[in-house]
Amino acid sequence: MKRGRGFLLVIIFLLFGIFPSCKKPSAKWEAIIKKSDGITVIKNPSFPRLPEMKITFEEELTIGTAEGNENDMFVSQVFINADEEGLIYITDRERRTVKIYDPNGQYLFSIGRPGQGPGEFQDISRVIFDSEGHICLLDSSTQRISFFRKDGTFLNAKRTPLKIDMLRMNPQGFYIGRIPDSIKLKNAKSWDYVYGLFDPQFNLVKEFMRFHQEAWWTTKGKSLTQVLANYLSSIAFRPRVHFDIDGKGFLYFGYPEEYVIRVYSPDGRLVKLIRRDHEPRLIERKDKERFMENQIGELGSKIPDGEVRNIFSHISYPQYKPAYERFAVMENGWIFVVVDSAESNSVLVDIFDQEGQYIAAFETNIPTEELFFKNGKAYAVATIDGYKFIKRYRYTVSEIGDTL
Repeated sequence: MKRGRGFLLVIIFLLFGIFPSCKKPSAKWEAIIKKSDGITVIKNPSFPRLPEMKITFEEELTIGTAEGNENDMFVSQVFINADEEGLIYITDRERRTVKIYDPNGQYLFSIGRPGQGPGEFQDISRVIFDSEGHICLLDSSTQRISFFRKDGTFLNAKRTPLKIDMLRMNPQGFYIGRIPDSIKLKNAKSWDYVYGLFDPQFNLVKEFMRFHQEAWWTTKGKSLTQVLANYLSSIAFRPRVHFDIDGKGFLYFGYPEEYVIRVYSPDGRLVKLIRRDHEPRLIERKDKERFMENQIGELGSKIPDGEVRNIFSHISYPQYKPAYERFAVMENGWIFVVVDSAESNSVLVDIFDQEGQYIAAFETNIPTEELFFKNGKAYAVATIDGYKFIKRYRYTVSEIGDTL
């Protein structure tokens, strides 16, 4: 009987809160901010300041088709950009041309074609704009930048003294890009990739990162299966350099071996380090299968019949995923970080505010290839059944309630 009374008292105490709650109090959000030698370091915790905040996207425009008008058909790698008037510029790398569309998605005209003459290309880049609003296109094969008016009129071209790619330009007229250096072609082929800021004459002003690279394509004594497996091993869940430029010319630079984004002034001075605590995410079997599906779609006929499983069984995977995949600077100064897009129709996103403080984390289903923000819209490329579709979205911040 006494035992029964004791049990009853425990129940009463629990119901009326006489015993202290066993629930742990929620941790207080706090970023550690330090300043030294002109550099602000923001160390964010692993969870966001506004856990309920979310950005909701609504598709409003699609350019692309699987059949019909060839002006709207894209089957290979594309790059996209937009200007202040809402014109959309789609670089079709395979066709060596840029197609221009009005804000409603109607085709207007094209710039460029294959060749080596004025306004012709052997390779072609994403459209960038100079300080006068002219269209700039890099041909990395001929080391030449071509300039066009917005109506498509060819203006001139200039040679780049360096073998540069990943070219961008800030409002101050300086270039950001990648060049090879310390090239060794004997025996084991290797080189360094140097990511840097270059003046208008392509003199290196600031080196942001130097990344050693070894050739994966050495074919001597190797089968095609081994060569393809080596290539896929070199890209499977490996950290990749990513950078973006805001409207004032500040460069946001990241190499997601760790969760850090570096911010540089237009003249190349490091002014901010944005960090976030995070737990490394293991690469699971479903991630490898998703990677395999994506690469089969990209490589297509390059994979011999019956060799798919054999090739993918020889891939060497790292243990963990990169800290994040890519990011884009929004027009209000927020940083939209794509943490993980391995899941089908689910993308994990982090948001940092203008100060670099971690404010939100949520899932969305928009594509993230070529993602950027312009004119209060989000633009991206979606791949569906091997075809490329350019998407434009309006978006709303749910916690704040304002349409951006």
